[in-house]
Amino acid sequence: MLSLIGVPVSKLNQLVEQYKRVPLVGMGRDLLRKITNYHRIQGSMELENAIREINNIFMEKGFETRLFEIPTSIIKGFMEIPASWNVKKGVVEFNAEDGFRKRFDYLDHPTLIAAHSPPGEGCSEVKVCKDVSNCDGEAVILEAPAFVAYKEIDADLIILYDSKRYPEAVPYTGLFIGMNDVKKTSVVNIPYSLALELMSRISRGRKVVACWKIETEFSTSSMHGLLAYKGEDPGVLYVSHICHPKPGAHDNASGVVANVLVSELAENSSNKFPHAHLFIPEYSGTIFADRVLPWVPKAVINLDMVGSKQWITDSTLNIVNTPLFIHSTALPRVYLAIKLVFDEASSFGGFKLPSLRYSISPYTAGSDHDVTVLWGLDSVMLNEWPSKYYHTDRDDIDTISLTQIANTSVASTLAGYLISIEHEKEETEKRFIEYLKAWYSIEALKTGIDTSRLSKVLESRLIPHFSPNVTPVSLRYLYRELGLEKYNKLRNIKGAHSFITVYAPLAHLHGIKDYIEIFQVENLLHWTSEEKQVILEAVDIIKEKLG
Repeated sequence: MLSLIGVPVSKLNQLVEQYKRVPLVGMGRDLLRKITNYHRIQGSMELENAIREINNIFMEKGFETRLFEIPTSIIKGFMEIPASWNVKKGVVEFNAEDGFRKRFDYLDHPTLIAAHSPPGEGCSEVKVCKDVSNCDGEAVILEAPAFVAYKEIDADLIILYDSKRYPEAVPYTGLFIGMNDVKKTSVVNIPYSLALELMSRISRGRKVVACWKIETEFSTSSMHGLLAYKGEDPGVLYVSHICHPKPGAHDNASGVVANVLVSELAENSSNKFPHAHLFIPEYSGTIFADRVLPWVPKAVINLDMVGSKQWITDSTLNIVNTPLFIHSTALPRVYLAIKLVFDEASSFGGFKLPSLRYSISPYTAGSDHDVTVLWGLDSVMLNEWPSKYYHTDRDDIDTISLTQIANTSVASTLAGYLISIEHEKEETEKRFIEYLKAWYSIEALKTGIDTSRLSKVLESRLIPHFSPNVTPVSLRYLYRELGLEKYNKLRNIKGAHSFITVYAPLAHLHGIKDYIEIFQVENLLHWTSEEKQVILEAVDIIKEKLG
């Protein structure tokens, strides 16, 4: 009988079936409804309430739990932790000379008020701005990063739209400012479709007036994160950020639910292994979580946006690689677990095929695995992308499949078990490296990018040591350091965010040579010499601070 990692395949299939017999759908449904009822903005009381809901669940199940404090309105490393903030209510109304009228209420559209927007009220004629430079008016409308618009524009009301989000939905943006950055400017979001209507009228010389009343408050109260665990030996850490606005079903109530369901599976299995579960405000909480870990994890699995109805969200489940110069025992086991759980459809000839879309993905920054990768922990993310209603008020529970959340939890639990038992790991990892080489070879045929140098990278990977002293690099840090013009150039370069946020500082700290070239091959990109120059200037700033 063929065995993988010391366990016969038949036993692994039996374990999958055992996991699938645990009733998860009802539990997942109830928890999803609870979490999406909270407006979980970082620093808000509703986020605190949501975290305490999860804490109660784990306490009732007999887990060791640790609620830990996250200081607010401070800077740690390259990250700024925002002030605590609560929204009470808010409305914005648009009236045009031709009788057009549109009114939005925060109670109907929780993403209407940008996270950490100051309060304010008034009525003013709306002016259109092409960008944040030379943008004048008491009420202005434009497309721009929220924090940059807030810092650069002196207006009473900034009206933002996002052409990349679902056009009929109200997008989610955030300022995430500290107490020292609070000023008399309110920021709201409107659908792209409405923005086009308003700008069309204004371009034809018709006056549009915005009236608004935004009631919010800032405080210096601390935020909190939650760690729950069982088992004394080093085990697997499952991470899910619990923040984001109401409803935030896919992003990221889905990951929170999956994380809780993993704990249920692991405790109801005869194949037990040590496991821990972290629930935090994204980035802000993770960078403080090292102080409460019961042990240095063998691996980290980040669950961020999983279990959607892919026919609605148009998503694919991505198994996000660690940077290829880093040795990973987790990645091949996560991929194997995904295949064992989701390859359950049958071809005409009876061959097992994927029952949903999934794929491996080159390293991509943008979630809490960025922190643990920089700490030297073997970290993999499961993430569905793209997501049709991402960062909008339409990211609701009707886009989520409880069955797929349950299956993702099964795969994640199985992966944790496979990581923990560690048998015959050389053979498993060898096979997966061969698969990665073949995957990149096929991508080379498709893209025309020579990926041959990755073979040497994969054969000489390093094993980093746990060192929780570095944070990801936020782009707003680079905005402050580079200035507006260079910042705009940087953020518009494809792949630059992932490279700057994690990949470059990690490679620099471990003495990797030619990492800008390796990153481009790994991510199937080609940067022009001008783009490289912009990126290298940012890297030099980071290297100087890292020392």
